[in-house]
Amino acid sequence: MDSLTRDVRFAFRTLLKQPAFTAAVVATLGLAIGASTAIFSVVESTLLRPLPFRTPERLVYVWGVAGPQRAIRGGSIIEVQDWARLNRSFESFAIDDQTSLNLRTTEGADRVNAEMVSASFFPMLGATAQIGRVFTPDEDKVPDANPVVVISDDMWTSRFGRDPRIVGRTLTLNDKSFSVLGVMRPGFKGLSFNADVWFPAMMAHANGAPTDLTTRNSRWLGAVGRLRDGVSLESAQADMDRVAARLASEFPQSNKDRGVQLFSLRSSYLGSTQTLFLAVFAAVGLLLMIACANVVGLQLVRASARRREFALRIAIGADRFRLGQQLVVEGLLLAAASMAFSLVIAQFALQGLVAVAPAGLLPNYATPSINVVAFAFALLVAVGCGVIVGVVPALRGARVDLSDTLKEGARGSATGFGGGNRLGSQQLLVVCETAVALVLLIGAGLYARSLQRQLAVAPGFDAQHVLRGRFAFPASYKPEARVQFATELQRRLAGLPSVRDVAIASDLPLTGGWSASFLRIVETDQQVRYYRHAVAPDFFHALRIHVLAGRTFTTEDRAGSPPVIVINAATARRFWSGQDPIGKTVQLGSDSTARVTIIGVVDDVRYRDLTTALATSEPDVYFSFAQRPPGGLEFAIRSENAPDGLAGPVRRELATMDPAIALFGVQPLESLVAQQTASGRFASTALGVFALVAVLLTGIGLYGVLAFLVAMRRREIGIRLALGATRERVSGTIIGQGMKLVGIGIAVGAVIAFILTRWIESQLFGVSSHDPVVFGSVMLLLLAVAAIASWLPSRRASRVDPQIALRAE
Repeated sequence: MDSLTRDVRFAFRTLLKQPAFTAAVVATLGLAIGASTAIFSVVESTLLRPLPFRTPERLVYVWGVAGPQRAIRGGSIIEVQDWARLNRSFESFAIDDQTSLNLRTTEGADRVNAEMVSASFFPMLGATAQIGRVFTPDEDKVPDANPVVVISDDMWTSRFGRDPRIVGRTLTLNDKSFSVLGVMRPGFKGLSFNADVWFPAMMAHANGAPTDLTTRNSRWLGAVGRLRDGVSLESAQADMDRVAARLASEFPQSNKDRGVQLFSLRSSYLGSTQTLFLAVFAAVGLLLMIACANVVGLQLVRASARRREFALRIAIGADRFRLGQQLVVEGLLLAAASMAFSLVIAQFALQGLVAVAPAGLLPNYATPSINVVAFAFALLVAVGCGVIVGVVPALRGARVDLSDTLKEGARGSATGFGGGNRLGSQQLLVVCETAVALVLLIGAGLYARSLQRQLAVAPGFDAQHVLRGRFAFPASYKPEARVQFATELQRRLAGLPSVRDVAIASDLPLTGGWSASFLRIVETDQQVRYYRHAVAPDFFHALRIHVLAGRTFTTEDRAGSPPVIVINAATARRFWSGQDPIGKTVQLGSDSTARVTIIGVVDDVRYRDLTTALATSEPDVYFSFAQRPPGGLEFAIRSENAPDGLAGPVRRELATMDPAIALFGVQPLESLVAQQTASGRFASTALGVFALVAVLLTGIGLYGVLAFLVAMRRREIGIRLALGATRERVSGTIIGQGMKLVGIGIAVGAVIAFILTRWIESQLFGVSSHDPVVFGSVMLLLLAVAAIASWLPSRRASRVDPQIALRAE
């Protein structure tokens, strides 16, 4: 113990005598450990931290899917009940529909997040009420019989001041009175992690469900199930495939080509961002490797300079193991200082990451922080780095040859371990750094090129200076009243200062509010699933959607007039290629009398996302709002100025017309377009920063190796010059050595990148994971960096004065 204490004191004094070296190591390791800790805290909060439910690993989401692509379509209430009744893999099953409701207040109306669930939902999650109770299975059997709700602790606190008499109080939700049964415990926010109200599935009519809850064709619901002990997700999926096949056999009209897809809870929350988080974490791990390699290189250079010191200490009786122990202690002290610095860096880096992370990138349950787990990670990484930084030079120091070293020292030579021509460890470090930097650069390049392709996709509408908002009509509004309200609202909004155009529709592009049904192409008798959009006459002009053929809607296309539709260009090409679709008719659903006439074709608009192949996706069909008024509206207001200032006046106009209507989702339409590329921007930015730092560190590492080589071979260079070697040849030799190291690193890194980039292929759009442009550009960039890093020490070598070099020896 005394020897260890002496080593710590000696190492501390030694490091203080070399402040420049110590600061460089602490800064390099601190930045790398801090960055990796910040990213780890994101990974821990999203992928590693247990979800706050009872045995969450056994909970799975259950969704209805359609067609060979198994596209998610949801299920009807009767269908979800069939899944629960016929399966053999789940011990409990519940409907879970994440929605929102109008809450009538004394000030008017507000929108609250809600979940429509089965009574089995709460015991399945292990959730209980802190006051009152949750609803029972008997209260979830008969449609519309039990208007009851359970509220969150947050809602109880913010809206009702934790009133102990809350149980039994009446809330007006979607114009219907609900009785409060209980308040959930603090922290419980449902499976959506943002719900404040839960109501029984049999109260679906209060939220606009179809009149007949036994119909199988109205599908919008998801479900959640708890697997039985010992049942895997794979075997449960096979069981649900059996259930789907049975339903398709029993109900061919409604369940043909219908399936069921299971998702683990966490994968359902994360989707493809799970790969993104892991890719960024892997990238910062590679950056940490480069930082360690650079520090090890500095330690080797420093150890080379101390080689005579080590030889003298061994010669007078010092133990080689103690010598190695001292170097390891130095490495651990450097790591300890680096960790203290890294925690500060991690805190600021995490704040920056959360600030720049696009909306929706992090799941609702994730709250990244530098907690105990992150601290333990930073400590583990710091200790690992410290051991590596200490052990590598210790192993080299233990192999010091006393006779050779003391002879070299006597004549003042400054050679490295084992002689001037043996720099194997440092050379290997440069090769590894180059390979890692290449992998990082290729990953960043692929994400950047994918983002470039996404940004090049035309959304089909102009979102600049447009404010978007949404609301739902109370149940008391009949179709005629909805049309009148929408017409008056459009008139009022158009009269606001700076407003140029107003679009009214059931849903706007990229807002996720679309609904679907089936139509039949009369000429081919082909049934097709399509997305329906009800729009007012000014919709296409306001959003600058181009009309390609025919006409759009007018005020004459109202209830009682011949039903008409407008289709998008992809639909026209798909079903009427080479023909004029204007005047063609299609049949809606299975009713042969429900035929509508195509009056126009408009440009393709990206409704779902920017990456769906329009040629094969379900058609977009527009209806006249006056002929098919929906239960909710979205509007888009085009302004001469920034649209944010219109939010207040719009709310006032809507409240004047009906204070019971709650406005929500108010945001610039441009932000919805930006969200489509948000993940790509985040990934390309984060990986780009890491990659550039990696390139910088690699260049510094290569420069350090070659500069050290020049210093060690100064006498040899002087002799060569004295014997007639040209300075250009000496310079070329140094550059050639640097380029050789980088060339080997590039070759190794290219092979590794070729294998690893397949992992992120699902994250890319319009670019191959082996894109030759990216691979080639990155290789050229690294070669250019290598040339610059090699040229600087080569100049120093070419300027060696032979007389001074030989006289010094």
